Amino acid sequence: MTNANELNRAGYIERLEKIRRLSSPSLEGIGDAGLYSDLLRQNFTRIGRLSTENRAFLDAELFPVLFSRQPLTEGQTENLIALSEALLSATSVENLDLPIVSLISDRLLKDAAVHGDAAATIRRLDMRMDACYALMLMLGRVHACPEIADRFRREGLEIGCRFLKYLAPEAFQALDDDSRRIVLTDARYMAVFYEGIPCGDGPNPELEHLERMLALADDPFYHNLMPEYNWRYFRYRVLNYYAKVTDEGNARGFAGADLATICDRTEDFSRLWHSDPDYFGEYDNEKQVQMLLLRNRYLAGRIGYKACHDGLIALYEQRDPHRYDLNGIYDNLQLPLEAICQLDREHLTPDDARRLDIFYREVIRYAIHMPNSGSLSSMLEFCQGIIERFIEVPGGLSFEEMALECLAALHPPTYVHSMMVAKLSVFLCQRLIDRAPRWLVGALGCESAADVVKNRTALEDYTFHAARCHDVGKLAIIDTIFVYGRNLFDTEFELIRTHPRTGYEMLGRYDSTRPCRDIALGHHRWYDNSRGYPEDFDTTASPVKPIIDIVLCADCMDAATDSVGRSYRRGKTLREFTDEVLPECGDHYPPWLRDLLTDPETARGLQSLLEEGRRETYQSTYGLLSRMNTDTQ
Repeated sequence: MTNANELNRAGYIERLEKIRRLSSPSLEGIGDAGLYSDLLRQNFTRIGRLSTENRAFLDAELFPVLFSRQPLTEGQTENLIALSEALLSATSVENLDLPIVSLISDRLLKDAAVHGDAAATIRRLDMRMDACYALMLMLGRVHACPEIADRFRREGLEIGCRFLKYLAPEAFQALDDDSRRIVLTDARYMAVFYEGIPCGDGPNPELEHLERMLALADDPFYHNLMPEYNWRYFRYRVLNYYAKVTDEGNARGFAGADLATICDRTEDFSRLWHSDPDYFGEYDNEKQVQMLLLRNRYLAGRIGYKACHDGLIALYEQRDPHRYDLNGIYDNLQLPLEAICQLDREHLTPDDARRLDIFYREVIRYAIHMPNSGSLSSMLEFCQGIIERFIEVPGGLSFEEMALECLAALHPPTYVHSMMVAKLSVFLCQRLIDRAPRWLVGALGCESAADVVKNRTALEDYTFHAARCHDVGKLAIIDTIFVYGRNLFDTEFELIRTHPRTGYEMLGRYDSTRPCRDIALGHHRWYDNSRGYPEDFDTTASPVKPIIDIVLCADCMDAATDSVGRSYRRGKTLREFTDEVLPECGDHYPPWLRDLLTDPETARGLQSLLEEGRRETYQSTYGLLSRMNTDTQ
């Protein structure tokens, strides 16, 4: 990359933004299901062309520089910095490609260390810290595998400790003004890497760090060296961190004196905000300040539950449901999440149940606009929090409905895939019952082929619901699914491989979906259990092993034959898919698949599902999205 590549870099970012928007189009201006289906197909054809151009840029210009062992030239350094900053702060879509940002920041940091330039090292540490935090947030939504996010948390804390060393008087004095500004800012910023860490016994390191930062804000030594630094904002941000440590109903477990201190600091935060709302309103709106006050006063015992909950509801009702910037996201998603976290799940009142159902339906409607928002990552953080804390109430949405409707809103191609897998699975189940019911013995307690035939309806119903829930774990990794235009990196493959475990945990929380959780966990395991993921799940020990095998086949068949949402390349024909999998029947796929795929009647039924059935699924998806967009208004 050289300075001459500036236009190529801009084109790459512009194509990424287009890909993000094309992959989940708005319903605006679409009058019927046929137009919606056609639009998705046209969009993914465009995505294919844009992705080809992006791969050319990455392979020819970026990757050779990133993976070279040679020191970076000045021009290469400038271009890498510019690309990283542009990806993190794109004008219309935030955090366009965090793994690329991570690679760039790591390469720049290593290069600066080789040169021994303190100022350059500090600037690169600043970039690396930003990348680590963004990746920690994105990966932190995958609760089933916290170790993935913890890698970046640990690295962020290590970088923060390096900035704290630069705060030592002699070291700080030796720095230029730009470096001092970065050190002050990132020493404070280090606090974000404590997010999500449960409280232990003894003094809390995060609160100790924040107290140190508050003391630094008043220290004459630093004020004298940096009189032009924005110390008011420094104090404001420290107090803001303090007020937010009890996020999601104090999930981390602060107690006693710590809660009293947090509440005191939140009061300080509120007073500072109200001292200049025109200035501080650029960073937080008043509803956010009021929400933090309500939460921390309640947790510290200074107000009761009713005052807190009623206050949160009142703030939520003041929101603008059509606002999709960061403040709009807070009002429409964080406020209901906060109210849900405060609920006593064991003693829900009828009013609580009514309010929950309203929350869920309004959140889904808001989520319909999410993929086309520039704040996708921030929105996903709160949306995922609501899904993780979902409460089923009589007469309200079931978890299955909530999860699937969120999939439809966030990434319609994944919803279409889920519904197609359900249709294909039911058809395969029906054909097995008709032709070889012995293969279903063991499922749902069936002890013989006669039991299978007798329980046909129950088997088909279970198969349908389990199959359409098989990918609910992808709700936690929607922004990774949006990666088109390059091959996935190792960390992203690792992330994708978490979705069966995440789905298993999500489905296992509710009586209504718990019977389906083994399907989510096992649908990427081979029939003979020799390969696939997760490696520690033995499908042969599952009481629904026959249904896992059916969903495995349906999942692979839809993925291979679809041209939308999976690979944006031409899908295989059923004949091509059949030729590819027949040699693998008995190890990757169950032996019965050979018989079904070579049976003319079964093949005709599958062909119909892959053509008319898929078209009908796109049409029903449009209908669902249209209803969600209107019923909840």
